[in-house]
Amino acid sequence: MTVRVRRLTSSVTLLLCGLSLLPATAAAQEDTIGGDGYVHVAPNGTVLGVDPYYPTDGNGGYDVDRYDVSLSYDPANRYLNARTVVTATTTQRLSRFNLDLRGLTVTSVRVDGVPATFTRAKEHELVITPAVTLPEGASFTVTIAYCGRPQAEYTGRGWTGWRTSWTGGALAAGAPHSATTWFPVNDTTADKATFGVTATVPNGWTAVSNGVRKSVHVDQRTTVAWSEDTPIAPSATMIGLDRFTVRESALSAGTPVFDAFAPYSDAGALAAKLPAVADFLTGKLGPFPYSSAGGLYVPDRLGYAHPSQGRPVFGAGAGEAALVQAVAAQWWGNKLAIKMWKDQPLVESFARYLQWLWDEERHGVAVEQRYLAAVGAADEAFWARKLADPGRGREFSVSDKGVLMVHALRKRIGDEKFFTVMREFPEINDNWNQGWYDWELYTAAVADMDLTAFFETWVYGTTAPTE
Repeated sequence: MTVRVRRLTSSVTLLLCGLSLLPATAAAQEDTIGGDGYVHVAPNGTVLGVDPYYPTDGNGGYDVDRYDVSLSYDPANRYLNARTVVTATTTQRLSRFNLDLRGLTVTSVRVDGVPATFTRAKEHELVITPAVTLPEGASFTVTIAYCGRPQAEYTGRGWTGWRTSWTGGALAAGAPHSATTWFPVNDTTADKATFGVTATVPNGWTAVSNGVRKSVHVDQRTTVAWSEDTPIAPSATMIGLDRFTVRESALSAGTPVFDAFAPYSDAGALAAKLPAVADFLTGKLGPFPYSSAGGLYVPDRLGYAHPSQGRPVFGAGAGEAALVQAVAAQWWGNKLAIKMWKDQPLVESFARYLQWLWDEERHGVAVEQRYLAAVGAADEAFWARKLADPGRGREFSVSDKGVLMVHALRKRIGDEKFFTVMREFPEINDNWNQGWYDWELYTAAVADMDLTAFFETWVYGTTAPTE
């Protein structure tokens, strides 16, 4: 099947947004309407349902092949003017479908070049009715023009999505939601797509995103184009706009490194550790999974380092541990992505354990002693958190328990089988989404053991383990 991608112009003029929306057409037949939440289905056809934490994340009726975002940013007014082309394939007949977009004013929508009616619903639904019903299995494009002042979203772990920096620049990164704050998207990790950004900023500024920088054009303003040609989950996208200082180098295996430092960032020494960290991790996990590496370093206190695909985002105070964990997440988190947000502790626990292994090898911090000390210090509340289902807003809060589970698994099945699981589970699931159940089946098969009691204790249990 040929996928049609509509190319975008390299710049967008700053315009005033219209304030009215086109009216929606009459309701179509129910069986041709895409759902306002992504329904997960197991390989055997069992319907798993929508994400229990964020049931309206993602949408039904189509799979996205590519996003092409063209934007112009005016930092003086913190104003974004943008157009996104979504190239997708229908999975059913579609008379109506949704994309996810928070805030911002949509001025026009076209489906395959033809004006479509649209409206907004709930907190982030852009509901689109094309002029004609789309047949099942058809490739189609949706072009959305929009503008406004993007706003961050507050989650239990801090602000995520588009935010302005005290340097005057802007960046967007974070999870569980980020992409929806600056471009319309099918906001589920289960629908990865390739991704391109063409950003126009004032001269003296630049734009940094995922993938490979394709071009830089300087005229009255500067336009920079990026492309990530390995499919990416929406939550793994990022963009930074500022007066960045850029440093280009390469990993020992030849992968190009693109580091960008915002004004007043003093993270040069941290970034210089990336090649050694990458060498260590490739020794454990296999080749670096993306065509470009590096980082975005800002002086803002973000509260967390976000492991954006290929190019994590680090704020002030980020240290070596954050660097190692964010790079480890390129395998355990991006290459192998989760199905639902209740699965996040699985990938985060393994990424954190790889940081423990780094500390043991480089700094002599014995993993076993660290494990015993943490188990000894843990109280009833520590164990009461369930790894497999920590609850909405707490999906990033249990990796301190999860890292102990990972080491306990190593002790249970032995090093040979454990390191097979650590390396091979992301490898065999390259560009796929998996959850706790899938990992348990695979781990038990590799170990050739009945691990039911182990999983019940560590993954689903809420009391201290007895073994």
